[in-house]
Amino acid sequence: MEEEKPLIGSTPKSTGLCGPTGAIYRYTVLLVVSLICFGSYFAYDEIQPLEEPMMLALGYTNVTGEHNKFGILYSVYSFPNMILVFFGGLLGDKIGLRAAGFIFVILVWIGSVLVALGPQLATMKLLAPHNAYILTAAGRTVFGSGSESLNVIQTSMVSRWFAGGRELAFAMGLVLSMSRLGDFLALALAANLADWFGSFKYALWAGTVLCTLSFLSVIIYSLLDKRAEKFYPNRTENAEENAINFKAVLHFDPRFWLVSIVCMCYYGGIFPFVAVASDFLEKQYGYHSTKAGYYSSIITLSSMVLSPLLGKFLDVVGRRPYFVALGSIAVIPAHIALAFNMPYPIIPIIVIGLSFSIVPSALWPSIPIITKEKELATAFGTMAAIQNTGLTIINYAAGQIADYKYRYVMLFFVLMDSIGLLFAIVLIIVDRAKGGQLSSVAGKKAPMTHISEETPPPINYES
Repeated sequence: MEEEKPLIGSTPKSTGLCGPTGAIYRYTVLLVVSLICFGSYFAYDEIQPLEEPMMLALGYTNVTGEHNKFGILYSVYSFPNMILVFFGGLLGDKIGLRAAGFIFVILVWIGSVLVALGPQLATMKLLAPHNAYILTAAGRTVFGSGSESLNVIQTSMVSRWFAGGRELAFAMGLVLSMSRLGDFLALALAANLADWFGSFKYALWAGTVLCTLSFLSVIIYSLLDKRAEKFYPNRTENAEENAINFKAVLHFDPRFWLVSIVCMCYYGGIFPFVAVASDFLEKQYGYHSTKAGYYSSIITLSSMVLSPLLGKFLDVVGRRPYFVALGSIAVIPAHIALAFNMPYPIIPIIVIGLSFSIVPSALWPSIPIITKEKELATAFGTMAAIQNTGLTIINYAAGQIADYKYRYVMLFFVLMDSIGLLFAIVLIIVDRAKGGQLSSVAGKKAPMTHISEETPPPINYES
């Protein structure tokens, strides 16, 4: 078993291998944290395979003509999070991650109940279909208000336990894999659950059950984290000692803004592509919907499998900005190949999947290295807000371009990829000028700038 490592900004009292400072305890916490957003990711996309029966139950008999009504269920989730995740991060730094986690997971659970309840009441004729649709949309709004902020809190929890050592990228990669597993299972199993149990309503309630698992995970994490407090100086979550600091964003490291812009531009070329990939393959390559769906799922599957492995690799070698640039370079020719309908689209799709495994594994663990611990949730919330704002605009633009030709959409993604690559190169230059912390292996180089002035630098684990 691996040598014990301290949490960020503290010198722990030794408690043995299984105690709060031991590796077994730390990885138990990681397992629990990885389940916090598993349910919310499942509930987010479970409605996609159930669109037709769900909308029929809500009174929209012409599904094609009323497709925009279904799209609204995604819009009411996304639009508030252009801003709400920023305040979610602020709240996490103010009242502590445990308390904030409770607030947001409760919103997720309530939202998932309302989403399942709307069609249920409509089919039981206890609520008019139009009112049931409003209830469902309200549920998606409440769900979204908690889900994205819960993701910010989850990422901050991982950073709390693993920053300062050489396991952060691996830990974040594992958590990301579990979340994407929830998303993948929703797309793969929701329709099957409806068939097995005889109604789509049971598939919707499956999302609520898994959100209950998320709620229980927050409780277990809180108990484990609370028990560990006394073994780590400067680790108590006292809301009275913290102030909501809106000005924190004004003194974030310049590299934080570069990482956030790269994240927005890079994801702007990936997420909208994943959303249209199946339809693109059907129309441009003439694939059957089953084959197109299988090909498009490769991107999520490869990321789900490879993210922890690549995270561990990056923990060992460092060089995060260089791998961000490498992943950004790789995705450009892949999108160009698809734009011009080159044979064997599975090859560029696999390349996109590999890139989608590399870049997030290098981007997200960079934030704790250049951010003070007391402002970490605010940083992740700000980064998520920038990402969501960009994706909202980019998704809309891609949809408008798709009305003309898919080739233009792919070239639009190439443009986003290229802008992301440009900022990744700038990130490399700026990081080198400021001491190269993002390129270093955590624990081996000079003290990281996220450690507050009152706390000692991280221990060199190889000494």
